[in-house]
This record gives sequence, C-alpha cells and structure tokens, in this order.
Amino acid sequence: MRLQMIDKNDAARFDAFIAAAPSGDILQTYSWGEIKSPDWDPVRAIVIADDGKIRAAMSVLFRQIPLLKRTIAYVPRGPVLDDTKDFHLWEFTLSALTELAQKHRAIVLKMDPAVPDNAELAAFLSRHGFRLTGQEHDFGGMQPRYTFRLSLKGTLEEIFARFNKKMRYKINYGPKRGLVFRQNEETSIADFFSVLRQTGARNDFMVRSQAYFQKMYEILRQDDRILLLTGYIEDKPVISSITFALGNKAWAVYGGQANKYRNMYTYHALNWERIKWAHGKGAEWFDLYGVPGHVDEDHPLYGLYHFKKSFGGDYVAFIGEWDKPLSPTLYWLWDKGLPRYRALLRKLKS
Repeated sequence: MRLQMIDKNDAARFDAFIAAAPSGDILQTYSWGEIKSPDWDPVRAIVIADDGKIRAAMSVLFRQIPLLKRTIAYVPRGPVLDDTKDFHLWEFTLSALTELAQKHRAIVLKMDPAVPDNAELAAFLSRHGFRLTGQEHDFGGMQPRYTFRLSLKGTLEEIFARFNKKMRYKINYGPKRGLVFRQNEETSIADFFSVLRQTGARNDFMVRSQAYFQKMYEILRQDDRILLLTGYIEDKPVISSITFALGNKAWAVYGGQANKYRNMYTYHALNWERIKWAHGKGAEWFDLYGVPGHVDEDHPLYGLYHFKKSFGGDYVAFIGEWDKPLSPTLYWLWDKGLPRYRALLRKLKS
C-alpha cells in the first residue's frame, strides 16, 4: 500500500470513495475542506493498494496555533476506510496520518471516525498512542458521539405509517394551520440565520456567522448535497434548517426555531420535510445528529434527547474522539493548561 496526495483534479474520485464507504461522512469530502478554509488548511490523501484500489481516504484540517509555528491536525469524521475491521489497513493509515501531521508541525493528531463503538478498535487505538478525549462534553467531542438514525427503507407512506399516532398528529399540525415550507433558492440563508440566531440567544449557544453558512450553502449546492429549508407562517420565517446528503446517507445538521409559534410543533413538520428530501436523494438512513448519550428526565438536555428519540430511530454510539499527542508538553498546555488559564480569568472577572 502507498499514500497518494490529492488535489482538486482528483476531487471527484476522492468524494466518490467517501460517499460509497460505510463510514463515509460529508465532513471528509473535498468540498468540506473548501468550506473550512482559510481558517483551517485542508490536506487530502488516499491509501492505494497494490492493485490500484483506494482502501482509505483522509481530509486533514490543519490550524495554526497563534504565536507558535505549530499546528493542530484534525480529521473530522475520519479517516474513512473501506473495511474498518481490517487492522492492517488501520495500522498503515494511522502511520501515514501521523507522518503527515508531523510534517505540518502538529502538536496533536485529533480524529473522530464515524465508526460504531467497539472495544477491539478502542484497544488498538490506545496501543498506537491515541487517547480518548472529549468525554467531558455532553455530546462527546467536536462532533457528536451519540445520535439516532432513522431507517428510510420502504416508501414514504410506509415510513410515515411507522410513526406512532401522536407523532403523525404533530407532523400534520403546523401545515394544517398555515405553515408553508420553501427550500433552497425559494428561501434564503438570511431567513435561516434570523431563526438560528433567535435559537442561539434563547438556548445560550454560539452561532457561526451568516457568511459561513452562505459559503457552506454555495459550495455544497454545486453538487446538490444540501437542503436549505424554511417554514413560514404569514410569510415570516419561523423554523429553518440545513440538511446534508451524501451517497446513501443524510444528516440533520443545523436547525433553529423562532420564538413565536413554538407551540405549533413546527420542528416535527420540518423534520418530516427533511426526511422526504433525504428519501428522494436515495438515503437509506436519516441521522438526527447528536444527543447527549442515554439520559434521564432530570438531565438538562433530556428534551432534545426525547424529541429525537421520538422519531423512532436506532441509537448509535461512535468510537469517539481520539488524540495522539505529537509534542507532549505543548499538547498538555493546549489541552489542560489553556482551559485552566481561561477558567481562572473568567473567575477573576466575575
């Protein structure tokens, strides 16, 4: 096997492998690297077998550390292997990734492949210098470790019939009372952002810039991998979302709800529209994208967990986020020292 670097001329071949692989994810596509640039510098490569077949692919994002000539190497939802049970392939791929990260002066190689949790792979990663991280976060790291995935097998009528009576009622509630959906060029990132910003303020989470979402939409729209969907009541945006599709997969990535009309089950209707789009794209499952593991009713995020669970999907736990420190001292300062320093500053200011 050998490692081959990839440029824009090979983007279609690279993305075709990502789309077909069982653990392939849109965050590993060539175009996702373009979205993250220039804040992150994307580097792509493939692992080729002796017979010329692609066995693995990786899009590595490098971010410059301020004041240092060093970087952070991050492989979002990767690397992607054609056989995640082939440990010889894992060994070659991780060795190549490590060399690539060292070449770009990374202090750490971080990855979170979209591979279901299993003890054998976790032990293998530990033996090769990786450590599980991100467990202090509700969602398990930079990407959600836990999710619900809804099977899209069968017709839309069959999928809808699999919902319980209460879910079907909630899906139909808004559209019967004036909720109208528009998608892609019929709506706008501006309307999406206005709704998302209200959600961020209400739930106290940071929202990326409108320009970031506009760039994302324009790049992914070129290959028809994105659905921008907004629900309107009396011509005012009240619910909006962004959904991704790649190969036989779809992800409900971003969404927001305006402060008004939240009692009309608008999010239930929105998700059904997303599911219909994903089904039409040939997706075999619809990822509801992120829950805080299995939680009980006294957990602050139980409402989110219960809502996504109510669609009847399968609970999925991934292998998690793994770090391989390449400069132990600098890694400790970045991983432990800097957060402690920031926490101290916040405490002093308060």
